Amino acid sequence: MSRALLTIIVATAVSSCVTESAGPPALRETLPNGALLVRYPDLPASDDTVPEVTEANVDLRLGSIDGEDLNLVFGAIRGVQAASDGTIYVLDQQASEVRVFDSGGRYRRTIVRQGEGPGEIAAANGIFLSGDTLLWVHDTGQWTVIGVDPAGVEVRRFLKPVMSYTYIWNGTFDNLGRYWKETSHPVGERNYPPPMGLSHLTDRYYYKSYNLSSGAIDSVYIGEFSHRSYAYSTPEIVWGYYDIRFEASEPVVVNPSGGFWRANTAEYRIARTTEDGDTLVVIESGLPVQPVTAADRAAYVEEYLDIRPELRREAEEVAALLPDVKPILEGMFVDDEGRLWVQRVTPADAPAFYDLFSEDGDYLGSVRLGFEAAGPLWIQHGAIYTWITDEMGVGYVVRAPLS
Repeated sequence: MSRALLTIIVATAVSSCVTESAGPPALRETLPNGALLVRYPDLPASDDTVPEVTEANVDLRLGSIDGEDLNLVFGAIRGVQAASDGTIYVLDQQASEVRVFDSGGRYRRTIVRQGEGPGEIAAANGIFLSGDTLLWVHDTGQWTVIGVDPAGVEVRRFLKPVMSYTYIWNGTFDNLGRYWKETSHPVGERNYPPPMGLSHLTDRYYYKSYNLSSGAIDSVYIGEFSHRSYAYSTPEIVWGYYDIRFEASEPVVVNPSGGFWRANTAEYRIARTTEDGDTLVVIESGLPVQPVTAADRAAYVEEYLDIRPELRREAEEVAALLPDVKPILEGMFVDDEGRLWVQRVTPADAPAFYDLFSEDGDYLGSVRLGFEAAGPLWIQHGAIYTWITDEMGVGYVVRAPLS
């Protein structure tokens, strides 16, 4: 076997296991509305080597660069899932295929292909394994979610309640047999080309659900969120946008046991709410925020002047609009055990870093990646699954155990 076909890297030792460690002490109190506030005056720094921090390193890298076995050549990976026995499912969007590999990375079969028949897809941007018996495929070509068994036989399908899709499927299933997908609607009119200069744009966000048993479609109103936009034009460009760097966002993710996790990335404060919007648990940390400095604003101006030197005035206006502090959180997601993974913002050259919490706000440890992921993380059966790319842009599926 060519070494380029399949690379299996022996696992290196991790600094600890992700367990329900005592970790740093928490301060707990009941808020006036009855919610539980769990505050951590301190959490490990992203470069700490304390026992609470696990470094996750790759023990399996799956892919090919020479094409001797086309089943190991991935054109555009858009989903990686794993069964309890270590079987790995990989969606290649470019080939419109789902390929199956054993726990050692050896190709076994292809269970989903492009086509118009049962179990076939027009195009897809994501997969989700429910238990070990049902693989959902998000078919963007047919606006459908298709469920197939391990042999690729179609057993379920439903039309998506939201007729849109993202780069990688971000829909999710909860423990009550409902499929959830976020959607939004602009508030007010959007003009194109947009007005030059600063604009405030507001969108109204919802999560729509589809009940797999009854087929009932429902929605939960999340709220209105605003962001700023700065448009410019030149004699050569009808219009373009400056990014207003360091703007905070307000991520919302479905909690599979019910309700949502919500945050504002400008502060370390995450809330678990019911579908009705009642707050149940609030997690806070005293980690310091980083100010946006005069040097940051000057660097922003210089960066844009390298591209558009004629737009100095506009670049300086946008630099003055940058917020006073940088986001402290990057995002969050929930793993297959119901644990909340909170990603911190780290320097551009530093590894990604996550804090883990239970539904009740208990700190369960932190994870630092020993590799640079090119896609989202899927945490399944005690390991991280995702993909990486090499300097030539070739994609490889990777697995990194958490213990």
